[in-house]
Amino acid sequence: MKKFAFIFLIALTKIAFCQNSKQDTTLVYNSPMYTKDPVRSKWTPVVKKVGELYQVTFYDKKNVAQELINFEDKDLKVRKGEYARYIGGKTQSRGMYDKGHKNGEWLTYVKDGSLKKSENFYYGKLDGSFAEYWDGQQIKEQGSYENGRKIGLWKLFYEDGKLAGEENYDVYGKKEKSNYFHKNGEPAKYEDLFTLPSYEGGLTEFYNFLGTKIQYPRTSARERIEGTVKLSFTVKKDGTVEDVSVISAPNEELGEEAMRVLSMSRNWIPGKMFGEVVNVKYNIPIKFKLR
Repeated sequence: MKKFAFIFLIALTKIAFCQNSKQDTTLVYNSPMYTKDPVRSKWTPVVKKVGELYQVTFYDKKNVAQELINFEDKDLKVRKGEYARYIGGKTQSRGMYDKGHKNGEWLTYVKDGSLKKSENFYYGKLDGSFAEYWDGQQIKEQGSYENGRKIGLWKLFYEDGKLAGEENYDVYGKKEKSNYFHKNGEPAKYEDLFTLPSYEGGLTEFYNFLGTKIQYPRTSARERIEGTVKLSFTVKKDGTVEDVSVISAPNEELGEEAMRVLSMSRNWIPGKMFGEVVNVKYNIPIKFKLR
């Protein structure tokens, strides 16, 4: 049997503790774009022309709308206009695109419809006021961005509204000074309140785990399909993972293999936020390469 070797390129990206200001690509997918994504490929797209835009609405097997994307071109490459993502028939996020980039105000909601996050973008980069909420009313974190960088005064609050911290950032996005507080108002260190999850034994051990569990899918190996699978997952309070999903992948087979193995990982040390052990969401890219 012909042997294949493959490598993994891992870069954990925290989501729960900071905002991702990476610029969205103008070329969303090769046309037709919905056949290139392992998640959207399972949905039924309905394409129609609305004014000058080409609108794609994706429906699941129960004919429930999952996503709405508008494009400025009939090849469905450049996003423009309204965007919406739905979960359980309710809006999970909505905003606008221009020239393929997030632009203007974007809102994210929790399952009960309460506001979770309010962000402002300028062509793909966070720019303007930002607020994250505990329950749609009580603010968790508040401040401003400029060209993708935090600037000025940022405030953090406990769920009961008490101040958890203040951070000051210069025009380059560097934290100049900060103060943190326990719930009783006593001074605290940052690490007392916020710690990220980690894999027991560190990244080296995580690499070893992946190397012993992942099997290069046969069809992909035979057709010499390579590339990076981007996954999203949550590290739970008990150190297990859940909600593993594919953000993008070279094909469905590689995406499913990456999901299968990541779902098996158990040795995570949970993180803390505001002094409490919490579920933390991550993105992780896994690169498949033949040689």
